[in-house]
Amino acid sequence: MKIEENYSIKDINSLRINQLAKYFCSIETVEQFLEAIEFSKLKNLPILFIGEGSNIVFTKDYDGLVIKNNIFGKIEHDKRTVEISSGENWHKFVDWSLSNERYGLENLALIPGTVGASPIQNIGAYGKEVSAFIKEVKSINTLTAEERIFSKEECNFEYRSSVFQNKKEYFITSVVFETHLEPCIDISYDSLEEFFRSSPKDIENLTPKDVFDGVSSLRKIILPDHNIEFNVGSFFKNLILEEGDFRNLTKIINVPYYEANSKYKVPSGYLIEEAGWKGNGMKNVKVSEQHALVLTTNGNLDGNEIVRFADSIIDDIFIGKKRTSIITDRPTSAVSRVFFRHWKSSL
Repeated sequence: MKIEENYSIKDINSLRINQLAKYFCSIETVEQFLEAIEFSKLKNLPILFIGEGSNIVFTKDYDGLVIKNNIFGKIEHDKRTVEISSGENWHKFVDWSLSNERYGLENLALIPGTVGASPIQNIGAYGKEVSAFIKEVKSINTLTAEERIFSKEECNFEYRSSVFQNKKEYFITSVVFETHLEPCIDISYDSLEEFFRSSPKDIENLTPKDVFDGVSSLRKIILPDHNIEFNVGSFFKNLILEEGDFRNLTKIINVPYYEANSKYKVPSGYLIEEAGWKGNGMKNVKVSEQHALVLTTNGNLDGNEIVRFADSIIDDIFIGKKRTSIITDRPTSAVSRVFFRHWKSSL
């Protein structure tokens, strides 16, 4: 394992932000990870784990040790249960699962990032969340070097959230998944169902491969290519509101919504688009023309510019600074900044 100093992290974050890490190393085994932790303790350094860099915004140089996770591998426990090392690419794992008749993950195809990152944010798309397929998460406490296995219940999964967002001392080494033995087609999510109804496929006889291909195609249509327009996927959370807050919001504007667990999910992309931001922005960062939740950059900026731009969108919608704003007065707590915010980690 080689530890480098003053390492440019531009090529390991998908926004292509050009900041420096005081120290950097790439690990391929748990043993190398433990070596890196010992180095950080000797130097009294903070540590940052990074997979594919698709969930982070660097706003300054990192005055510590950045550890790039390249731990790969699979262990098939039985026909339903498989353990995947945390450095594996998420989409490739979904593809592998389908090829090996392990069903259920098709709706989550083409989400950027690694397997290890998937439980942290409880990634989801088209009506599915990864938490539905996670049996347990294996980790190492960076403070004690002890292994801990989190059961699904201990992960405290919620919408784009898990226990790992508060327990940052844990490094995820692998995730154990339980998939389905038989196909379980679900295209009930509106945009996915609409996609298939407009396709030549027989909607009543879709296969898991059809869903996988359809989701991949749909994501390519509505999301920009991160190799051309640098981005981190969806930059904003959707609103999750209690009934009272939702009713207050609908007094201000009619919005689409989905009911979930006695709460209301309101698409933030709808608010951003209605406020006139889609396709608009600044010299180096803008809202994607393809999807209003996505911010794209040209790679010639620092993270502070991205964060300021995201904040200006939030302020516009909820304070009404622009004439194009659909909301001219600050609403009640229903749509305060605490609900509608960019959810990517910033450093």
